[in-house]
Amino acid sequence: MGRVSASQTRDVGRGRDPFTRLGRAVVRHPWGVLATWLVAIALGAWGAHRLGQVTLGVEGGVPGSPSRRAGDALRTDFDNPFIDPVVVAVSAPGLQVDARPYLDWIRRTQRALGLLPGVRRVASYADEHEARLRSTDGHVTMLLVGLATTDITGRQQAVRAVRTELAPLTLALAGIDPQARAAVTGGTAADLDVNSWSAEGGDRAEKHALPLTLAILLVAFGTLVAASLPFLTGLTTTTVSLGLAFGLARLMPVSNLLGNVVTMIGLAIGIDYSLLIVTHYREHAHGANPAERVVSTVALAGRTICWSGLTVIIGLLGLLFSPLLETRSVGIGGALVVCVSVLAALTLLPAVLLLLGPRIDWLPVLRRRPGRPGLVAFWRGLGGWIVRRPWVTLLLAGGCALAIAAPALRVNTGFSNDRWFLPKAMESRQGLEILAALRSENAALALHVIVRANDKRAALAPAHVAALHTYARRLETDRRIAAVASPLSLRKGLTLEDYVALYADPARTRRDYPTISELYVSRDAQAALFEVTPADHIDVKEIGALARELAGQPPAGPFVVMVGGAPAEHNDFNDYMHRSLPRIFGFVVGVTLLLLFLAFRSFLLPLKAVLMNLLAVGAGIGAVVAVFQFGWLNALVGLEHPVSAIPLEIPLMVFCLSFGLSMDYELFLLFSIQREYQRDFDNNRATVEGLASVAPVITGAGLIMVVVFGAFVGAQLPVLKMTGLGLCVAVLVDATLIRALIVPAVMAIAGRWNWYPAHRHPAARHADSAK
Repeated sequence: MGRVSASQTRDVGRGRDPFTRLGRAVVRHPWGVLATWLVAIALGAWGAHRLGQVTLGVEGGVPGSPSRRAGDALRTDFDNPFIDPVVVAVSAPGLQVDARPYLDWIRRTQRALGLLPGVRRVASYADEHEARLRSTDGHVTMLLVGLATTDITGRQQAVRAVRTELAPLTLALAGIDPQARAAVTGGTAADLDVNSWSAEGGDRAEKHALPLTLAILLVAFGTLVAASLPFLTGLTTTTVSLGLAFGLARLMPVSNLLGNVVTMIGLAIGIDYSLLIVTHYREHAHGANPAERVVSTVALAGRTICWSGLTVIIGLLGLLFSPLLETRSVGIGGALVVCVSVLAALTLLPAVLLLLGPRIDWLPVLRRRPGRPGLVAFWRGLGGWIVRRPWVTLLLAGGCALAIAAPALRVNTGFSNDRWFLPKAMESRQGLEILAALRSENAALALHVIVRANDKRAALAPAHVAALHTYARRLETDRRIAAVASPLSLRKGLTLEDYVALYADPARTRRDYPTISELYVSRDAQAALFEVTPADHIDVKEIGALARELAGQPPAGPFVVMVGGAPAEHNDFNDYMHRSLPRIFGFVVGVTLLLLFLAFRSFLLPLKAVLMNLLAVGAGIGAVVAVFQFGWLNALVGLEHPVSAIPLEIPLMVFCLSFGLSMDYELFLLFSIQREYQRDFDNNRATVEGLASVAPVITGAGLIMVVVFGAFVGAQLPVLKMTGLGLCVAVLVDATLIRALIVPAVMAIAGRWNWYPAHRHPAARHADSAK
């Protein structure tokens, strides 16, 4: 902002600039603009209220991947209802599972749950007194609820029905044993809880961020009316964007994470752009009346906002290269809210400024001198110190930023099966706590190996039994495997000859083992299922390696293998994401470089801007690794224990989101310096004046973003905590160390080469023409 060049002033005055024409259109029709936005807000509020009804929860697996195909085959080709059961975990410290009160309650609960719609079958300890369904001390047991439906929505509805039915039964058990408790857990239940808590976490973070944001704006502007404008604009962009997301979700699959990212980015960037407009209108715009000042504001700030919005959108669109619906939805939602924010800043806010006129200074809260001479003098003095000592500044500030980013070099990406990765108050987490006395955490990472015969004979045909028996024995003797359930692992003592005789006589098979066909054989009899439970002593990476090994080593003979289950899904996710990362990085960085070259006609400025953004991204990821993986200051963010691995989508989202958001401040600063440089081609003076002009806006906007993103650090879900912390630190480092110190130092060091080849000193151009 600051002073403008003569050419820019002439363009504004003559109306050749498109943003001047936009400003004049708003001035001519302010009530029409306001009415249009009010209708959009009303429709947006209606759609936002219904967004949760049309978005999708966690999908599980990568579409089209081998593990997804295996999962689809398990649901469509097999009748086994216990592939991914809903688990009712029960603990009664004062009772014994073999004693009548406890056993009677189990039978009654089993009958009640079995009658629910969507439930196909319920297995419990009361059936055959299986040891795996009870703890060694007899206080803990579990009921396995097999569901009839296979779609996500139907399964989650069944979880809700089970929880509703279980509530009075749990109270009845507590009447017998006051310490008794029960909880519903399992993969489907955990997905449902994560989806619900994710939506609630976004709403809660928004409520926490709003009061602090308004307080910062009051300090920045001094009057309640002026402070309320960016505040209300941020709420408007969020509401309208959520309404548009509702319409989008009716046309295509959209994850419920979209609501969180719209809230997070909408508040931050909507207020960011509005802050720039209001500050420019009050302190820098030229004109004798509000109409002229509005036109001047849109003309001079509009270019910065549009280029900034475009670069932010580019960063977010990089997520479209991800194979997951969740991360693609984050990119779509983020790009959507940025578009709305730019449109609101350049149309709605100027219309309101025009209609308010001098009333923008009503309701003063703090005494504030026009132009903030003290603050501008501070930044002018700091800028002067930096351009005189650029290398010292670069060494100190750059060293601090690199130190914050350093832990990113030791990031361990992957998955964690620790139960405390879920919040304590979450019911599925409580169920896992109960089951800890019954089974290991690795039991939830079972592998489903589908062995299919490709010689047109049944999988358990006599000619196949020997090879499958050898395969089952190989699995059972693997030290990494705790248990194998399969049609060739029915009970100890059965020999190969026994299995050959058994499967040669279908009538005997149905009589002695009536559940074999349901649990382990596909409907067309061409495939057999081997359920592999990993041993307790191996970690998640070893389980992933086991899944890869099983997929590559089928039984000897005419067989092909498909491997499903969480570890196989994790492997496919990592493989697909690692293949996507170069495309995402190349798209974001490459297109950003091109856009910045078009904006500044400079070779050096785009390179510098990208490197500065990558430094901010590194700082954000480094903070996530330090707190969540290393455990530094983890209690401050409400984390129980350090995590063994950072989910790969966290660095990806921090990169795409913070890269675009950091470019906001880079463009604010560079456009301001460029306008000053065009006045007299003095690089150092332009750097100092540009910094003094825009630094208050950058620090204020950065502080607001830190508050908004910081509110998500207080969320219960670790994924939201990680994303919030990464963005919070990236923006904080960017707005302080990078834009306020490192960028001015680099500008001073590079001198006139910053502007090569577009804006060169007249003497240099004259010398070239003389040659």
